[in-house]
This record gives sequence, C-alpha cells and structure tokens, in this order.
Amino acid sequence: MDNIATIILAAGKGIRMKSDLVKVLHPLLGLPMLHYTVDLSLNHIEAEKTIVVVGHQADQIQERFKDLKIEFALQEKQLGTGHAVLQALPLLHGFTGTVLILCGDVPLVKTETLRSFISTFLENDSTLAVLTAVVKDPSGYGRILRGEEGWLEKIVEEKDASEEERLIREINTGIYCVKAPFLKEGLKEIGKENAQGEYYLTDLVGVVRKRDLRCSAHMVADPVEVMGINTRVDLATAGEALRQEKVKELMLSGVTLLDPQTTYVERTVEIGKDTILYPNCTLQGETKIGQRCIIEPNTKISDSIIGHEVIIYANSVITESKVEDGASIGPFAHLRPFSEVKTRAKIGNFVEVRKSVIGKHIRGKIELRQKSKQKKGFK
Repeated sequence: MDNIATIILAAGKGIRMKSDLVKVLHPLLGLPMLHYTVDLSLNHIEAEKTIVVVGHQADQIQERFKDLKIEFALQEKQLGTGHAVLQALPLLHGFTGTVLILCGDVPLVKTETLRSFISTFLENDSTLAVLTAVVKDPSGYGRILRGEEGWLEKIVEEKDASEEERLIREINTGIYCVKAPFLKEGLKEIGKENAQGEYYLTDLVGVVRKRDLRCSAHMVADPVEVMGINTRVDLATAGEALRQEKVKELMLSGVTLLDPQTTYVERTVEIGKDTILYPNCTLQGETKIGQRCIIEPNTKISDSIIGHEVIIYANSVITESKVEDGASIGPFAHLRPFSEVKTRAKIGNFVEVRKSVIGKHIRGKIELRQKSKQKKGFK
C-alpha cells in the first residue's frame, strides 16, 4: 500500500516460553515466528520501509533475516513498547505517511485484516487507530475504553485497571496505525508513571485526546487472528491454525489428503495436483513434490525434490535428496542427504542410500541369501 512504513516490535526475550531461544525465532510450521509478520509487511502490505526493533539475541535475528529488505533498530534496554518504537524513529527520517506498528509475536493476522484496518484509519482521518478484539478471557491484555460515539478514549493496561475496567472484554492487540508526524512528536510526551515503570505505547491515546484529535478502534472479526504467542501452549495453538490453513490450501489446489487431521505439511512445501497423501505424513522445509504422486503413511520428507508419478511406500525417510519421475521408494527405505534416484529406478524394502546416484531403471533391494542365513546358524 502507498505511503506505509512498518515497525515490527521484536525485542523481548519471551520469559514465559521457558527457553534459551528468543521468542520470535521459535519455529511455526517450519519458519521463525517473526517471519510471518515480516512477510506481511514486505510482500502483502508492500510497505515502503520495514523496520524490526530487536533486543534480546539481536545478532541471531539479524543473521536469520539478513537477506531481506528490512532495517533493524536496537533496543538495548527493554523499557516498554513506547521506548521500542522510539528506537525506530531515526530510520523514519523524512517519512510523513502512515506508520503501521506490528508485533513479532502475533503471527496469524491476515493481509485482508490489515488492509481493512489501514483503509478505515485513513477514511476516518484518525491520528491514531488501534486494532482490537473481543475475547472470552481478557486477562493480561490492555482494555479498550470507548466514548459514547464509539471513538477510542483510552487504553488501560491490566495492572493499572480498576475492577470495573477489568470486566471489559475488548482488548488491545498491540497493532496500531499512526500518522508519522504525530508519532514523532507524541512519543516525547509519554511518561512511565505506571505499575510497570515502562513507557507504554498505549499512552499515545491520551496524547491524541489531549490535542483533541481523532482516535479510533477497529475490531477484528476473529480473535484467534490476533492472538499473541507467550507460551508453548500458544505456540501449539498458532501452529495448528497455520497447519489447517496450509492443508486446506493444498486440498483446494488439487491435492488429496486422506486424513487432513494427521497430515503435517510445513508452510514452504509445494505439492502438485492429483498427488495423494496418506495419514501421518510429515513434509518439511523446501520440499517440492510433483503431480500424481502417492505418499504412503508415516513417511517423512525434508528439503527434497520429488518428481511426477513417484510412489513412496510406507515408513520411508527422505532428506535433502532428489527423486525423479516414476521412481518408487520403500517401504522402510531411507534416503540420506545428497542422494539421487533417477527416472523409474526402484529402491526396495529397508534400503539405505547416502550420497549416491541410483541410475535409471535400477532396482535396489536387500536379498537374504542362503549363505548369509547359514552364517547366522540357519538351515
């Protein structure tokens, strides 16, 4: 969208994840959590600028995303969301459009939702807008206080909320649209007189209202879409939502999944039409599978290229390998990295292949010869 800059907040460690790995690098359907928000900004919103605010394990995050057209701002001390955005402002020098503020730990938000949010913000001629959701249990979230006409009056963090305010079920998702000139001025006016002793971005609402400018709240239809990831339980919930989205996409494109509930396919996997996936298949990484293939139960394929009309029988494992058209693998076969199976070659039961090329029409199998049986004491 025209004249949009995105700031993605990704500086926190994520203490409740109970992990040595920073939260936004935890994998979701094969990709780091942060990938989903960055992808939204770069490839769907098509922002003029994408700025990621990093803090904990900043070097690891920058290394992981070094090939993308994004800029990084460092928040050395985590002093709140307002302080985090402040670190990004030098990278917005001269920018006068709309700033979209996203969270690196909110990976499920959809493009249509953000486009609608931005459009409504511009149509309302708001200075600031927040994306909100109504949830069953608002515990831990900031509460939305609206005026009589529905305009946003205040966002109250839970630790600062009264008993009455805590009963409000409309919550702040942490996603904002702000006019850039106001953002640069308004951040100078927020303080840290609150229970956390931090600079809250939510306090910008008070600055807007004090200036008698328009402040709006845009409610998302599906609260799951804006769920934040704070624990491993949240991670699993988000992963399942993304998995269901992926298998639905595959089925609508012509792939047969005999049991979608037990099929795990990562975000980056590509599968051709009329291919059949049996239950308990796991397809990972940069795997590409052609058309009219049959992938039988309990098969695991990682970072591999599978041609057309390939049959992979049950309980086979294929890693960083290439299988050409018409070949068959397994059952119980193992292709280790850098293996190639050429057109119509056959790899039989319990065969292991590593760093080898199996030529066209070759058959690889294990034969239990009488001699080997005799060595083991059989007659």
